[in-house]
Amino acid sequence: MSALSSERGARRSAVAGLAGAAALTLGSAVLSTLLDRVPFVPTNIAQAAVRVTSGKVNSFFIDRLGHWAQRLALLGVCVGFVLVGLVAGVLVRMLARGEARRSRWWLASLLPLWVISVGAYVRYPQSLGRLPFAAATFPLYVLGGAVSWRVYDRIAAGARGAATTDLTRRTLLRSFAIGGVGVALGVADLGRLIYRRPDPGRLRLVVPTLSPVPARVLTPGDAAFNRIPGLTPEITSTASHYVVDEELIDPDIDPATWRLSVGGLVDGPFRLTYEQLKSFPVIERYQTLECISNHVGGNLISTAKWAGVPLRLILQRAGVKPGALEVVFRAAGGFSDSLSLEQAMDPSTLLAVGMNGMVLPRAHGFPARLLSVDTYGMKNPKWLTEIEVVDQPYQGFWEQRGWSKRAIVRTGSRIDVPLEGAHVATPVTVAGIAFAGSRGISKVEVSPDDSLTWFPAQLKSPLSPFTWQQWLYRWTPSSGGNTRLLVRAYDGGGVVQPDTATDTFPNGVSGLDGATISY
Repeated sequence: MSALSSERGARRSAVAGLAGAAALTLGSAVLSTLLDRVPFVPTNIAQAAVRVTSGKVNSFFIDRLGHWAQRLALLGVCVGFVLVGLVAGVLVRMLARGEARRSRWWLASLLPLWVISVGAYVRYPQSLGRLPFAAATFPLYVLGGAVSWRVYDRIAAGARGAATTDLTRRTLLRSFAIGGVGVALGVADLGRLIYRRPDPGRLRLVVPTLSPVPARVLTPGDAAFNRIPGLTPEITSTASHYVVDEELIDPDIDPATWRLSVGGLVDGPFRLTYEQLKSFPVIERYQTLECISNHVGGNLISTAKWAGVPLRLILQRAGVKPGALEVVFRAAGGFSDSLSLEQAMDPSTLLAVGMNGMVLPRAHGFPARLLSVDTYGMKNPKWLTEIEVVDQPYQGFWEQRGWSKRAIVRTGSRIDVPLEGAHVATPVTVAGIAFAGSRGISKVEVSPDDSLTWFPAQLKSPLSPFTWQQWLYRWTPSSGGNTRLLVRAYDGGGVVQPDTATDTFPNGVSGLDGATISY
C-alpha cells in the first residue's frame, strides 16, 4: 500500500469516527430531552471531571472565570467528546485486519466512550440507576459505531471516483454541524426546561411560626449613605446573589417526596418531610455569604434576608450521644461537608428554607441548605438530604481537594466607587463595603495616596451582626492629578486585615483593594 493511499485511508477513518461521535452526541441530546431522567452524557463526564480536579486547579479557573468556569468545563467536554470520535476512527483503522473484519471494528469503535460515560456516571449518579443508565445509553454507542461504518464505506466507495476529496470535506462539515446541534441541544438541557417544576423561589414563604427580623435602629449619620451612585446595596436581590457550585445542573427536588434524614451518633434517628421541617420555629436574619474563591475586590459576596430553622432544635430532637465530634451534611448530587458539634449546636446555625421573603430558590439550595456564620460559602451545603453525627473528623468535598477545613472568613474590604481608572470631580466620594463575619467591623480607613497616609471612614450601622457594612470617605485633594486609593478594615477586636496579598487557595484571599483614579 502506498503512503498516499495510507494517508487517504487514515483521513477517511478519522472523518468516519467523527461522524459517529457526532451522531452519538445528537442521539444523547435527544434522549436526555425526551427522557429527563437520562442525563446528557457529556454533562456527566464533565461533572465527574470537576469532582476529581484538585482544589488548586478549581481555584485558578474560578478566580478568573467565576461561574463561567463550570459552563466552559461542560462546553470543553462536549467538544472533546465529539473530537474523540476522530481519534477513535484512526485507532480502528490501525487495529483492523482486512476488509472482512471492518464492520466488526466499526461497530465497536465508540464503545470505549460508553465505558468512560458509565464510569463517569458511577462518579456522579443522578436520579437514574447505574444499570438503567448503561442500558439506556448503550444503543447510542452502537448507533455511533454503525454511522461510522456506513460513512467509511460511503467515502471508500467514492474513492474510486474523482470527487472523493469533496465527499470527505462535505462529510466532515456535516459531522461538525450535527455534533454542534447535539452539543447545543444537550447543553441547553431542554428536557429539564420542559419537565422540571417551576422554581420554588417564585413563591412567598409561608410557615406556621416565624420570628421576623428585629426592627433596625438607624443613626443620624446613616442618611449620608442614601444616595451614592455605584455603592453596593445593603441587601442583594435574589437574582443578583452570587452562585458558585460544584454542580453543573441544579438538582430539581420534589418537596413532596424529599426527606431529610437525621442519624449517626444519636439516640433516635428520624426523617423529616418538607412540611415537618417548616413546622419547627423559623427565624429571619440578615447574613452575608462569601465564597472562599472571592478575590480582593471581587463580587463573590452577597447579603440576603434568610429564614431558617435553628439546627440545634433538630439535633436536640435526635439526641446527640456522648463522644460526638462533628456533624456531617450530605446533599443531592453527592456533595458533603461538616461542622464541629459546637458550631452545629450554636443558636446561629440554621437550616435555611427561605430567602428574601420567598421560598428558598433552587439555585440556592431548595428545599433546605445549611447556613452557618463566620464560614465561607463552601461550608454551607445546598440541597440537603442527610445530617449525620459522627465521632471523628470528616473530610468534606473541598477539604479533600486541599481547601481549608475550618474555612473561617477573613476580614476584607472593597472599594465600590470610584471605579478603577475613573476620572472624578472633587471632592471625591469613596465608598464600599467591609466584612469580617460575626467579628464585626470596628473601623475602616482609606488612603488617598497609596498607603502613605490613612484616614478614618464613616461606617453605616450594620443590618445585623452577621452582615457587611457600608463605609464612606469624602476626600478633597489640594490639586489635580492621579492617585491610588486603598482601603483597609479592622474587625470588632481591632485587628486590621492583612495587607500581604495571598491566593484564595487554600484559606481565602488576603490583601488590600484599591483603585487608581484621576481628578
